[in-house]
Amino acid sequence: MSTSPSPKEPNTLGNASLVLGIISTALVFGIGLCALTGIAQNWIRLVGTPLFICGGSSAFLGFLGAILGLAGLFGRDRSRATAIIGLLLSFSGICLFLVVLSNVGG
Repeated sequence: MSTSPSPKEPNTLGNASLVLGIISTALVFGIGLCALTGIAQNWIRLVGTPLFICGGSSAFLGFLGAILGLAGLFGRDRSRATAIIGLLLSFSGICLFLVVLSNVGG
């Protein structure tokens, strides 16, 4: 039975991507929930611009996380699990922002 050797170094780019992906997804979810509630309760015109700016900034964190996740996939002798999960979470933050934006705008 052969076992693969464990990675020698931690994947710092993958870890950074994971953290940014978690932050981006959580913030976009919360801000999107506020925006959708604002539409339902008809107070979205009061806070629409700050919610858009905060949501866009959170989606940009997801974009940075996706770039770091892609860079973390190409490291030699490093675990790629955190980079893959960070990449998925970062893309989900970006996609969630686009979905909320289309629901709020339309």
